[in-house]
Amino acid sequence: MRGLSFNHKTIFVYVFKELLLYFIVSFLFFFFIFFVNQILLMAEEILSKKAPTKDVLLLLFYSLPFIIATTAPYAALIGTLMCLGRFSADHEFISMNALGISTSFILIPVFALGVFVSVGSFITNDILIPRGTIKFNEVLYNIASSTPALELESYSVKRNENSIVVSGLIKDNSIHDLLIIDSSQRGAKRFLSSSKTDVKKSNDRSIIMQLEMLNPRLLNLDLNNRSKFDVVYGESITYNVLAKDVAPKFISSAGPDKMTSYDLIKDIKQKKEAGDTSPRLLNIYIMELHRKFSVPFGAFFFVLLAFAISRAGKTYDQSTGFIVGLLISVAYWAFLIGGQMLCLESGLNINGALVMWFPNVLLVICTAVIAIKRFLK
Repeated sequence: MRGLSFNHKTIFVYVFKELLLYFIVSFLFFFFIFFVNQILLMAEEILSKKAPTKDVLLLLFYSLPFIIATTAPYAALIGTLMCLGRFSADHEFISMNALGISTSFILIPVFALGVFVSVGSFITNDILIPRGTIKFNEVLYNIASSTPALELESYSVKRNENSIVVSGLIKDNSIHDLLIIDSSQRGAKRFLSSSKTDVKKSNDRSIIMQLEMLNPRLLNLDLNNRSKFDVVYGESITYNVLAKDVAPKFISSAGPDKMTSYDLIKDIKQKKEAGDTSPRLLNIYIMELHRKFSVPFGAFFFVLLAFAISRAGKTYDQSTGFIVGLLISVAYWAFLIGGQMLCLESGLNINGALVMWFPNVLLVICTAVIAIKRFLK
């Protein structure tokens, strides 16, 4: 800021500090909403099943990068609108102009806040979220393997792709009266039952848990020949519950949204060179790549729109700024999620990069329209 007068330096520091303060307040507001939402999402499947408190806290901790990356851009919009709304209501813009501070100069700290939030959000989204997801999945794996109630409930019937599990009372890592109907082998169906089953943890990462069934009974039916069957009795048998069978419920896959932008760019390049990837899947990967940039840097376009609204010629207060910010945030979110859903639809051929940047393009258009109207007055 060499060459600036004392008034300019003072105003820059003052405006930036105020913008940062309102951003922090708005960030805490959104953070609380998303954090509570995360707790509610885990409450039914994890908290209600009495999972270890330490592991639940770790799950919440590893969820923080996603919450932070999601919250920051919207907090920048609402914080800037509320701050500039207070300046407008208290006639501070007029006071600054009286000191020789032009309106265009006030844009500099607004610009600085947008860059600061965008870069911070991008780093969180591109580095912390992939690492947090890996740790999140590790903790989920440990919970699922040590807490059978997460996958099995007392007196319940659980179905997956290849099996049906009917369980009786579950207590102290033991299952009473367990029946497993297994259809994993073609042309055969197995009925495996035991009056008591102990749940053990496996050292194999592909196995969530091992069911040590005591005094089991096995009925093996040949579906191609109804008169052919086998009946087996024994002292014990170990039934492995595979991670792939519970992954859709507990463990999120390492898809493109869980990769860094660098890894994603390399992966897309390899898929294009190999030529064996479907256009739809490749488009989804491209969409996720552009999403890693468009959403974090949406904060920059948000603050520019907020500045344009504040200088539109109408005086408004903090509460009005808050309401306007919420409405814009909801509209932005709707366009973003709507674009993603359209891109994921198998029957539609929509460019993934376009749908990710379209909300930001709308922000730029709205900012330009408001600025031009202001200039023509």
